[in-house]
Amino acid sequence: MKIRSIAAIALGITAASMAALPMAANAQNASTDYNYVGAGVGIGDDIGLSINSKVTVADNISVRPGVISDLDFSDNGETVFLLPVTYDFNPVTNNGRLLPYVGGGLSVSTEGSTSVGPMLTGGVDYRITDRVVANGAVNVSFYNNTEVNGSVGLGYTF
Repeated sequence: MKIRSIAAIALGITAASMAALPMAANAQNASTDYNYVGAGVGIGDDIGLSINSKVTVADNISVRPGVISDLDFSDNGETVFLLPVTYDFNPVTNNGRLLPYVGGGLSVSTEGSTSVGPMLTGGVDYRITDRVVANGAVNVSFYNNTEVNGSVGLGYTF
C-alpha cells in the first residue's frame, strides 16, 4: 500500500506541476537542438518514478538516457536503465512545440538476474516554454521476454 501512495504522490506532483505552468507561454522558435533533464512517472508492471533526459549530438539525432524504477523495494523491485539513440522529427505543429521522435538502443533491467537487450523507443516532447518541456515515451525492450514500459514527465531545458 505504501508503494502505491508514493506513486500517487509522484503522479499528483507531476500533474500539479503541469497544471501550474503557463500553457500559453511562448516557446522559443522550437527546433530539435535542445537538451533537457527531467523527472516524471514511470509506467510498466508497476507505477514508479522516472528520470529522463535528451542530449542532442547532431542534426535531428539525440541520445536520451533514462531510468525507470517501480519503487517496489519489498521484493527487489525492477529498475530499467535506458540508452537509446533517437531521430528527432521536425516540429509537427504550426507553433513548433510538438516534437516527436523514434529510435533504438540498449536497455538494462535489474529484475531478477540483470538482463541486457536491445530496445525500441518512441515518444513526443512538447515545448511548454523555452525552459520547460513535457515529454512522454513508450519503450519496448527485448530480453528473454518482451517488456513494455514508458514515462510521462517534465524536463528543464538547457
